[in-house]
Amino acid sequence: MVVNMDVDVRTIAVELLKAYKKVMKYRDLEKLTGLPAPGLWRYINKRIRPSHERAAELVEKLLNPTVVEKLLSERIVEAGKNIYNLSRIIYDIPMLKILSFIALREFQKYNITAVATVEVDGIPLGVAVAEVLNAKLVVARRRPEVGVKDYYQTSYLARDPPAIMHLFLPTTALGVNDRVLIVDDLLSTGRTSLALIKLVRMSGALTVGLFSIIALGNAWRELIGDSVEKIYVVMNLKGD
Repeated sequence: MVVNMDVDVRTIAVELLKAYKKVMKYRDLEKLTGLPAPGLWRYINKRIRPSHERAAELVEKLLNPTVVEKLLSERIVEAGKNIYNLSRIIYDIPMLKILSFIALREFQKYNITAVATVEVDGIPLGVAVAEVLNAKLVVARRRPEVGVKDYYQTSYLARDPPAIMHLFLPTTALGVNDRVLIVDDLLSTGRTSLALIKLVRMSGALTVGLFSIIALGNAWRELIGDSVEKIYVVMNLKGD
């Protein structure tokens, strides 16, 4: 995996080290990076940045899919069949920082101008990803916002429990020149993401990509199909 980011890779390496220090101990960080604790401490606490070459190596190790999946696995709580509690991920600032840099690595070349998500659990991830991509944040609501007169609306059938769900997006949220990345904490049926893609299409904007932390099974791929140029899921879980 080659790290090639427009944002200063040296700054990214330090930010990732700071995040990792909050989710693992120094001895584990030593094993992961191959660097001694005193050197890591200086990067984390003394605002000393590694060389460009070392920074690229660090970013590659810290964003390694196996490493990130292990962190996610330790924080996922299975609450029932195909039901997962991700609160220890989506409300954890260091984890959001790590995930946002994965999104940057995967989507930086797509010239994203807006990050779109659905309330409520998608908002923290949306904020983190929008920040690193220097994009605006757009949130689809399940009810019209107070004070908003004009909006796009779509509906879809939720599976568990079966119910007709509605999504609303202010007509001023996106423009025809926007290139949109949809972010979701959990992909299951794909119906919510597809509904959001439809809202983006109504606005005249272009949905470029879809980024999700967790995906259950692969049924959602058939539903979303080629609606976006690129889909990136950090971790796949088996689902029915």
